[in-house]
Amino acid sequence: MFNNPFGSFQDSVTAAKEEREQLDRLLTISSPRERMLVAVIVALSMLLAAWFFFGDVARNVTVDAVLVEHGNELPTKSSSIQALAWFARGVESQVKVGLPAVVTLIDAGGEAASYGGQIGGISAARLSGQLAEFESLAPVSVHRVTVVLDKDLDVEFDAGTQSEIVIEVGRHSPIASLRMR
Repeated sequence: MFNNPFGSFQDSVTAAKEEREQLDRLLTISSPRERMLVAVIVALSMLLAAWFFFGDVARNVTVDAVLVEHGNELPTKSSSIQALAWFARGVESQVKVGLPAVVTLIDAGGEAASYGGQIGGISAARLSGQLAEFESLAPVSVHRVTVVLDKDLDVEFDAGTQSEIVIEVGRHSPIASLRMR
């Protein structure tokens, strides 16, 4: 390009510019296979964009808990589980009565069993004594959570059983989920 000692610099720059502007040679789609590949890529891109704006993603909160009581006191005669759960600060305000929940119980042998239901109640469990002074400084707060199990389940649990509660706090489009963060 610049190796002609007798040509002017401007002529060399003009020739180089003309070579760079011929981009249509690089984007030639000549065979039916290439057209099909481009069509598939465009279709997948459109589907991904549509899901990004109109699809939905579940937003879950997972908390560790210890069972306190098990009862059939509710008027619907469905099983319920009461547990003390440790929520990160600010997360407990998102949990409302009626939200779907899955309780995973871990027995002494390490076996896990999952039970579906919904949140029947949630209330703050206040600490007493010397621990109450440090409650506002802790990164988590303790709440008493009641999970009403599905009606067809009749299971027995011991107080003190470790568990994990996954609560679905809502469904959002992926773009809305990105805006929340």
